[in-house]
Amino acid sequence: MTPLLDNLTDDPARWAAAGAWAAGFVAVSLWAALKGRTKAETTSDYLVLYASQTGQAEEIARDSAASLVGGRCDAIAVSTDKVTAVQLRAAIHILCVVSTTGEGDAPDEALRFENTLMRETPDLMGRSVAVLALGDRKYDQFCAFGHRVFNWLVACGGEAVAPVIEADDLDAAALKRWHDLLASLGGQETVHANTGLPWRLEARTRLNPLGSHPLYHLSFTGQAADWQAGDLVEITTPYGHRRDYSIATLPDEGRLDLYVREVRKANGEMGDGSGLLIEGIQPGDALPLRIKSHKGFHMPEGNGPLLLIGAGSGLAGLRAHILQANAQGRKVWLIYGERHPERDGALADQMKTWREEGRLTQLDLAFSRPDDGAGQYVQTIVAAQAADIPAWLGDTGAVLCCGGRDMGLAVDQALTGVLGQAWVDDAKISGRYRRDLY
Repeated sequence: MTPLLDNLTDDPARWAAAGAWAAGFVAVSLWAALKGRTKAETTSDYLVLYASQTGQAEEIARDSAASLVGGRCDAIAVSTDKVTAVQLRAAIHILCVVSTTGEGDAPDEALRFENTLMRETPDLMGRSVAVLALGDRKYDQFCAFGHRVFNWLVACGGEAVAPVIEADDLDAAALKRWHDLLASLGGQETVHANTGLPWRLEARTRLNPLGSHPLYHLSFTGQAADWQAGDLVEITTPYGHRRDYSIATLPDEGRLDLYVREVRKANGEMGDGSGLLIEGIQPGDALPLRIKSHKGFHMPEGNGPLLLIGAGSGLAGLRAHILQANAQGRKVWLIYGERHPERDGALADQMKTWREEGRLTQLDLAFSRPDDGAGQYVQTIVAAQAADIPAWLGDTGAVLCCGGRDMGLAVDQALTGVLGQAWVDDAKISGRYRRDLY
């Protein structure tokens, strides 16, 4: 074999040509890098900002930008996690679609925005501003973050073209007011196809026949579709409401499974979503399902260990993550809670089997209402593992939490006690701590 150095030329002309080529390559690379940086800060006359926890606000924002583009307006949709002060100042119209989560908190993807840009006062004189705030009126701090964003924009000099439009549970009347506002700014009416494609209900099984809070396992087949751990499926109820459910399976399992808790309204009637899935359809029936990407609950990057925390039907959002982590060779510690070990223990028993099979490195179960009265919740276990959790996570581990809102808030407090507020805040922003709460 000829040594590489023997192939080098000593011709000055060729060395000069090579130098010129290298200089040109560097110049082009720098130009591309600068172009990429400029593109990242590309703004437009219409800047549509979104802050989303489950993806709903992002979807509405992107539809809003598309409506404006359809009306020949210069519009882009940008996450609050990515927006810059340059983009805000360069826009003429600033339109925001923002959700509120927790106790009036900003969505995780908007934490950096609230802690940095919203503490500044960029000059927005001459800009028109509007906010569509998504929330749920049954919570005390209804649409609180949306109002904070609106007040900040006005304090920076923005001129409100309308009061905050509050959308309670995606209220159709509120969404129409938002669409009317877009039309007044030049937007074109668009049709958003949210009906999904038909899936066949193959089986529905009650997991806790003796339990006081019915929990069902539903299995659908039918469509060739792709999704990943953490994604959601959306149904439209007979009353026109949209409801999201975590997908418990991965596509290669050949089916789409859901865990659905029966919900009762104050008047005793079944909830719109659970009523449709539990009583409204029967095995063999087809139901339109729309698969939705839930990037805020996708697998955290890297190959570090995972701490998964959930309760009840929240296991649906974690089950697929366990399978995906197994495929990637990542270690999994699951903390899972239910009400009673026998009457509500079907999914807990399945997790015991998975631990025996090696799918779980560690499993801790919490039952809140056992016969002996010594109940505990998942957050109790988190607090009790104050020494082991930091060691488990190390520098590369991540936390995923799925389940009811109250459980999630309690887990958040417990993790703060174990890891510190700075770790929790930084992990939410970086994606090392991801939540799917409902």
